[in-house]
Amino acid sequence: MLRIATPDVLDRLTMAAFDVDRELDMALVRLGILPPLDLSVIRSWLTLDGVGTRARTNADGHRVIDVLIERRVVASIQPDGSVAVALAASA
Repeated sequence: MLRIATPDVLDRLTMAAFDVDRELDMALVRLGILPPLDLSVIRSWLTLDGVGTRARTNADGHRVIDVLIERRVVASIQPDGSVAVALAASA
């Protein structure tokens, strides 16, 4: 069962993107995301100006972290640590 993704835990994830890899790893694990070996893609999305995050669960009950800019989903961090870019963001 996943822990509740409180605003504080999501804020820690964003702050951890500016810290060392170990901190970002731990922040992802707290949210139920398996950290990839290369954190650069996740870090690049979480360090954008004006970025926000929200947590949700997919159909399988796994955690997904949506990356938001101006309240629009631009990417999603998947349970396996991969990042899916929203189609509207890539156009």
